[in-house]
Amino acid sequence: MLTPATPLIQSPVFFEKTVIPDNFGLLCWNIHKENLRPGFSEQIREWKKDPGLDLILLQEARFSDQLFSIAGFPYVAAANLRLPFSYSGVVTAANADPHASHSHMTLAKEARIFTPKNTLVTLYRFKNKAPLMVVNVHAINFRSLAWYQWELTRLSALIRGYKGAMIVAGDFNCWRKSRKKILDDFTGLLGLSYASPKNKRHVKKWFGFQLDRIYSRGIVLKDIRALRCKELSDHNPIIARFEHQNSEL
Repeated sequence: MLTPATPLIQSPVFFEKTVIPDNFGLLCWNIHKENLRPGFSEQIREWKKDPGLDLILLQEARFSDQLFSIAGFPYVAAANLRLPFSYSGVVTAANADPHASHSHMTLAKEARIFTPKNTLVTLYRFKNKAPLMVVNVHAINFRSLAWYQWELTRLSALIRGYKGAMIVAGDFNCWRKSRKKILDDFTGLLGLSYASPKNKRHVKKWFGFQLDRIYSRGIVLKDIRALRCKELSDHNPIIARFEHQNSEL
């Protein structure tokens, strides 16, 4: 397993639909490298119909240059390691084409396995051309508190100049009080609000702290819930619905 030389991959499929709808659904899920199983695409297609999905944020996903789409959605993927026949990392797929994307690799590497983590920053647009920045995070885990803080500081420096609507979501590995405090400071600096899901008992926890989280600003949270789906991952998915209310120029 090696750090990939080319960490950013974009699917070959493109949509004529180039904007995110003003009322949109989002899935956030650490899929534990199980997204290539047939049951994954079947489940995603069901959720695309009900409750409805327009954005899919996956952490610890597998993909390759030959992967055509994520359950029919075009995607951008940022790899943090290379496997024998594929890559692993974060994937953002959407019911729209991305306007721009950027891969942000950690300088820190996980203890024992010596691999970094990756964050994917993707920019979409609403129909009035207002931007939506989507930040798909898989935070560094088995390193010191200083490294955890440093990596979130690096990410903050990358995105804090952006002033529009924003979603920051993923697996933050905030499994102790001190890590949660650093994450709170990071999201507070960016003006982000935490989306607290229904059925919190289904959210992946470690030492009592929720690892998987969705934060947002500049859009209205309409609904959010965690679903039990242990057949495909040791993490459960979180599905949220947001509304962009500035629909007129």
